[in-house]
Amino acid sequence: MNIARRTLATIAPLTGALALALAAGIAQPAAANAQPAAADFACPLVAGICAYDVDDNLRVLYDDEADIIPPIVRAANFSGDSWCFYNWFGYGGARQELAPGQVADDFGFVVRAARRGSCD
Repeated sequence: MNIARRTLATIAPLTGALALALAAGIAQPAAANAQPAAADFACPLVAGICAYDVDDNLRVLYDDEADIIPPIVRAANFSGDSWCFYNWFGYGGARQELAPGQVADDFGFVVRAARRGSCD
């Protein structure tokens, strides 16, 4: 019984200190502006692209789309392939590539087309 009490007396303060450290934000990622992980992006379990349009409606992409209406403003790549996002219909204009697991909280433009593969 003495061993159990000593163990509890040792563990309890350590557990409390860890809880305080977490609550104080000490255990945060090193880079404050790091791109969020795809796991932090609100999305159902899919093997594709989870995207939100200009009206903040969820849209899931599985196939290439040359004409996205309403346009997408943020996305997470849950597929196993890179995807290229374009600000013009028909795959033109400014573009940004998302590798598998990557998130774009802001493309810097509205996305009007997207297709599987590299932007090259």
